[in-house]
Amino acid sequence: MEANQLATFGDVRRMILDTIVALRDDKMDVNRGMAIAANMKVLNDSVQVEINAAKMAMATEGKAHNFGRVVGMGQRFIGNSGDQQA
Repeated sequence: MEANQLATFGDVRRMILDTIVALRDDKMDVNRGMAIAANMKVLNDSVQVEINAAKMAMATEGKAHNFGRVVGMGQRFIGNSGDQQA
């Protein structure tokens, strides 16, 4: 799967598994695999921030002033910048 085809987190998980298999079968350079893993960690950290924000909003019974709407949390597509929503 090419990076420009990633649209969902299911696609990202599939890419991670494809990377693991390619590394196991010596079809991918270890440095490239490490770079992919580092990028996936950053993406995972970003998702965790959104989860934590949702938990905080639930814990404050909606009194968190919907701050997620201000920054458009969860509204960004994974892919080319031309596909980004405002």
